[in-house]
Amino acid sequence: MRDLTIDEKWGDWKFGDTDAIMTFTALDDGNTPDFSNKALTFKIADVAQSTPKQPKDYVASAPGEVSVNHVLLNTSDVSNLGPSTYLIELWAMDKTTQKTSIYPSKGFATFTVEENTMRVSDITNVPETTLTAIWGELMKKIGALKQGEKGDPGKTPKLKIGTVTKLANDQQPAVSLIPSADDPNTYTINFQLPAGPQGKQGDPGLPGTPGGPGLNGSDGLTPKIDAKTKHWIIGNTDTGVVAEGQPGKDADPSKYVSVDQFTTLRQTVNDNSTQLQTLQGTSEQASTQLETLQDQVNTLQNSTDFADLKKQITDLQAAVKELQGTDKPTTPDSGQPKSDQPAKSDTPVSGSGSAANSGASASDTPASAQPAASDAGTTTK
Repeated sequence: MRDLTIDEKWGDWKFGDTDAIMTFTALDDGNTPDFSNKALTFKIADVAQSTPKQPKDYVASAPGEVSVNHVLLNTSDVSNLGPSTYLIELWAMDKTTQKTSIYPSKGFATFTVEENTMRVSDITNVPETTLTAIWGELMKKIGALKQGEKGDPGKTPKLKIGTVTKLANDQQPAVSLIPSADDPNTYTINFQLPAGPQGKQGDPGLPGTPGGPGLNGSDGLTPKIDAKTKHWIIGNTDTGVVAEGQPGKDADPSKYVSVDQFTTLRQTVNDNSTQLQTLQGTSEQASTQLETLQDQVNTLQNSTDFADLKKQITDLQAAVKELQGTDKPTTPDSGQPKSDQPAKSDTPVSGSGSAANSGASASDTPASAQPAASDAGTTTK
């Protein structure tokens, strides 16, 4: 069984007191219930509003707050209740299962709202139920009134527009109607209107029509050169810019080569290149002949036939003479530049020296081979 009792200290409080707290104790079979997952709501009925058909008239609801083992009801949440005695229940709905428990299981808890010294003279303290009753009685009396006699036609007022004042967009609009001092039937209307909010940006406009060709411009000024100052003159304005270049400096002959010197140098280079190619060819030919002589010497050392050996010696001597004649340096013809020209005389002399050394080197090998051949012939006899 569920029980609900109210602390006697706050079972009564005065109408208009919104700073009081009523303390209730709820029990479930003598134990304090767990309201941690419950939504608590007080349901209130007015005893004075009871009728035979509806003995308990529901008038208000208010949230309940859990404090330790008690449930609290703030009088500020039921400030609309007028002076009277009220019946109260506590409804506890489980937030998970949506099931509701009602305290108490039998009867009601009660509290009383007492009158204060203001009673109903202060309109702000008149309860909603009282105002509703007064309004109902007033409408009954109005309905019982009879229509009176028709009155005289009224005068149509004359209206004039006065000032229009722009207000900030967060202010309220206002209109004032001011009667004229000269004519009580004439009124001036003054408006105070707030600005509207900033509108959205409009769509881009359509492209404009292309303009026609412009007018021909006037002829420009032709620049000219002043005969005295040699400056560019545009119209009548001296630009100060010299139109002629500055005289150049004389060339330094020591840093340049004349045409004749260049021709002589180029001929010298060509002649030296030709001689170098000739020497390279002679050296390659001598190298080939030396390889042939070496092969013949090897054959003589391994031969045992006297007639064949004598023939090989003869061929070897002829080859040595031919090789010695090939290694002689070529003498430049009379058409080449004279040796007193410095650009041509140095390189050919160096090239001839290299050729002479190459010829001497080539002639050493046949000379050493001849005695070996002669000894071989003497031994055979």
